[in-house]
Amino acid sequence: MPSKRLFIGLLLTGLILGNFGWTSQIEAQTTSTNMDPSFDPNIVLTDNDMFDVYGMTYDYLKHFLQNKGALADLKVKDIDGVEKPAIDIIWRVSQSYKINPKYLLALLQKEQSLVEDADPSARQLDWAAGYAVCDSCSKDDPVIQQYKGFANQLEYAAKQHREKYLIQLLAFGTTIGGKSVGKTMLIDGQSVTPGNNATAMLYTYTPHLHGNYNLWKIWQRWFALAYPNGTIVRGSPSKTAYLIQNGEKRAFANESVLLSMADPKKIITVSDTDLAAYSEGSAVKFPKYSIIKTDEGNLYLIASNGKRLFASDKVMHKFGFLDDELIEAAETDLSDLTLLDPITDKTAFPLGALVKTAKSSTVWYVENGVKHALQDEVFIKLYFSGRPIKTVAAATIESYALGEAYVLHDGELVRGKSSPAVYVVEAGQLRPIPSAEVFVAMGYKWNNVVTLPDRIIAQYEIGPALMLTSPTQPMVLASN
Repeated sequence: MPSKRLFIGLLLTGLILGNFGWTSQIEAQTTSTNMDPSFDPNIVLTDNDMFDVYGMTYDYLKHFLQNKGALADLKVKDIDGVEKPAIDIIWRVSQSYKINPKYLLALLQKEQSLVEDADPSARQLDWAAGYAVCDSCSKDDPVIQQYKGFANQLEYAAKQHREKYLIQLLAFGTTIGGKSVGKTMLIDGQSVTPGNNATAMLYTYTPHLHGNYNLWKIWQRWFALAYPNGTIVRGSPSKTAYLIQNGEKRAFANESVLLSMADPKKIITVSDTDLAAYSEGSAVKFPKYSIIKTDEGNLYLIASNGKRLFASDKVMHKFGFLDDELIEAAETDLSDLTLLDPITDKTAFPLGALVKTAKSSTVWYVENGVKHALQDEVFIKLYFSGRPIKTVAAATIESYALGEAYVLHDGELVRGKSSPAVYVVEAGQLRPIPSAEVFVAMGYKWNNVVTLPDRIIAQYEIGPALMLTSPTQPMVLASN
């Protein structure tokens, strides 16, 4: 939304209106005090959010609009004068200018509420992307009529971003509006320092805090994905890794902690913008199976699901742990971990062990004196690669209490041998992934899908299907 002064100045210098940024009418200003604290005005969207041309497939775009307003069924004239579905025009523009279709949708919603409007007016469609409309200009001004029309609006807006603003930033380090990465400026009385090209472009196109905050809110509502508990993600471009748990993102203190809990090949890359929808939980501070000595003198073993107190130093040494392995920490650093059964001199395999008898092929996972059957060798490959299997007497195995069969970990992608259906594991259930577009949109990789015997799949309860949704806003996939 360029100011009237800038609008007049550009006209007086003979510059062509379409060469720079012009957006919709100014909205009421919003102060930082009534904004969502997750909103970072310095990074409204990432560069990938704006320019990832693969951010949506055509089918995903179609399904998305079918769940919203009237655009899914609307036909309008394209720039060649031929009437086409609005979906096809959005797709053509995104592919032509290498713009993320998600960004075009968010722009249409921010400017004219077009995506969710069940009955958009001709005026909304004519100025769909807010292009060439300044703060106090009339939409009837003859100077801007060449930019009128749904297809024209998208065409010029996309061209402006890709071929004007981005080129200006790459060539000169600043846009025509004077917005630069790392350059602090006042936006509606607040200091803002764009942290990437996308944000510098957004403030050039809409030089107001409220408009960009609205864009961010739309993005969060539509595209921030709800990942199942146990999913491990890495933000882009920040590279910060998180454990998703109970609607929160828990940052890993360092790579060692991360790698003690995650297979690097299964970490999902997620936009930092999408992750902003999650509240910040307590950090994951310690590697699994590390020994912590607190300021209160307590010794703990960090397990996968909590902490276990050693009965004494002597017990710790009995199990082969050395003093130089101790990590010192405050007792409060472990306050968020569940206190599990203590480790005494009678505890069997506090770190867990794989055991079997010489006469049986059944492998058991034993921890804290409880044995859990591994029902298939795939469990060994998934969770115990490189761990030795100890051969023990049958009487030894019989002495352990019988626990439930070893279960799949949260976040695991699985399918049965006789069915193509793919599931993600969460809280002991298999949540169906209903389509390839949902699978890809979530950032999953096909080579991480584990094929299991049908008998194992059959043992799990089928949970609710995984949908393309934000942590708070459901979306139902429409059928073709």
